[in-house]
Amino acid sequence: MIAYNESRWVIAVKYLKIFIFLIIMIFSFFFMAKLDISEVKETVLPKIILTDEDYKRDMIDELGNIPIMMYHGIVNKEGTYQGNYDKDGYTRTLSAFRNDLEMYYQKGYRMIKLDDYIHGRIDTEYGYSPIILTFDDGDDNNILVDGIDDNGDIIINKYSAVYVLEEFKKKYPDYNVTATFFVTDSLFNQAEYDEKIVKWLIEHGYSIGNHTKHHDNLSKIDNDKIGNTVGYMYSKLNSIIGDNYSKIVALPFGAPYNRDSDKFPYIIDSKYKEITYHTDAILRVGWEPEFSPFNKKVDMTYLKRCRAYDNDGKDFDIEYVFRMLDKNRYISDGNKDTIVSTKSKSDMINNSYNLEVILYE
Repeated sequence: MIAYNESRWVIAVKYLKIFIFLIIMIFSFFFMAKLDISEVKETVLPKIILTDEDYKRDMIDELGNIPIMMYHGIVNKEGTYQGNYDKDGYTRTLSAFRNDLEMYYQKGYRMIKLDDYIHGRIDTEYGYSPIILTFDDGDDNNILVDGIDDNGDIIINKYSAVYVLEEFKKKYPDYNVTATFFVTDSLFNQAEYDEKIVKWLIEHGYSIGNHTKHHDNLSKIDNDKIGNTVGYMYSKLNSIIGDNYSKIVALPFGAPYNRDSDKFPYIIDSKYKEITYHTDAILRVGWEPEFSPFNKKVDMTYLKRCRAYDNDGKDFDIEYVFRMLDKNRYISDGNKDTIVSTKSKSDMINNSYNLEVILYE
């Protein structure tokens, strides 16, 4: 009996020691955590001051050009010509699209939203260059849905463009993966899922823009009827995602083909029923990289795009476009509140965004 009591006492003392040890460890943890946080604050607060030598060495130039890449369909088939599925290169193969994304990343490009470009909000990492991805027409292969999962979320087909984009989002977290999809009345041609798709894209960092009601050639529509196709799409998107759509029109067929056309005032400002709309930017079916938003030459109502296709390095295909960019590309200073370039380009600056301008020799 005595031995039994003694063993119970020994066990009790043992557990008491363990309890005291745990209490000490818990207090130590909270104390050290608080200490570490304060020390970290002390170390990250100092601001890195960049010099002219830094900018010159890293060729920082925020007046360089920016590619707005234009895609349409993405298909899981063999290309008829390199990465093109169709003769004119408006449909890209899935494998070529993957290669495009890898190439952009390896060349030091990081994606930004088209909305951020037109509003002068470029916060690309220091030493890297912005790139913008756009998709026209709302082809179902942009984001094909296989069904709805147990949580009510869409299941994206692995052979669609957005599935590949999401893969790169996981592969390269610093890629800032995003794109703007320009849709018509049929959205993504999947009536059962279309509204869920649009909402999902917005919730996951993508953007939705206006491609007119029926992919209309605006050069052939009476001025007073333009609101019925442009305004209609703004109204439709608003009914699904509120004001979270992009106030940007991608011109079907690239028409009107002349910026002097009398159609433009009605594309930019007009009415549809009770809605008065304003378009912030208009995209052409262009051919070459666009000016920096800080360049006086940029016209947000007639922006050029680069068709993502292959043509042996000719006629403004992807290879040709990136050779152009090697000579004059936007290279970021990493600060969205400044415009950095060389003094030789001082007369090119458009500072309507009221940012700090830094010029170096």
